[in-house]
Amino acid sequence: MNEPFRLNLKDGDLDYLKTTQVCKKYNISNKTLDRWKKDGLKYYKMGRSKTSMITFKREHLESFMERFLVNGK
Repeated sequence: MNEPFRLNLKDGDLDYLKTTQVCKKYNISNKTLDRWKKDGLKYYKMGRSKTSMITFKREHLESFMERFLVNGK
């Protein structure tokens, strides 16, 4: 018999983050995230409407943030 199972994932285990999770993780506003998207941050939009869900791949966020890395010299 197939029994249902539950994934016990924490935020740190997720490969994709929703808009609210990104804002909370980086302590930024929705406006800042919108600006990052215009500046080249890659994202996935699930649908065509203005209210479609948007997700961000953790890997894309990290590579976007690398642009702001400052060499401490």
